[in-house]
Amino acid sequence: MALTNDVIAALASALVFPALLFLAALFARQVPPPSAEPARTADRIVKWYSDHSQIGLWVLLLLLPMTAFVLGGAALLRTWAENPMLRYYTWRAVTSVPEHLPAFLIGAATVASFCVLAMMARQLTRA
Repeated sequence: MALTNDVIAALASALVFPALLFLAALFARQVPPPSAEPARTADRIVKWYSDHSQIGLWVLLLLLPMTAFVLGGAALLRTWAENPMLRYYTWRAVTSVPEHLPAFLIGAATVASFCVLAMMARQLTRA
């Protein structure tokens, strides 16, 4: 039985969800004050992962995302081989990058500067 891309997308999303939950909890426990409710819940999630290291680290943070990566990569390769329109539009987009390189660089610099400013603001509010 061949899996459709819809089923593969849902399965890959479910496989990656525990790792995304952990990463979101790592972020959320530091944003508000530690006594606030979202930070306490996030701290409980992080502590659960650390208390159950065999399940938390090896299965939820490594095995499931790696399975999603392999499954998604295989689905993309299959779709690439079966869909000539996908190949056409992908190559068309790739070949247009040099024409619009300044715009891409401006966008990348803008995103990078936002990230730097956000990190600096975060550090200044912690001090």
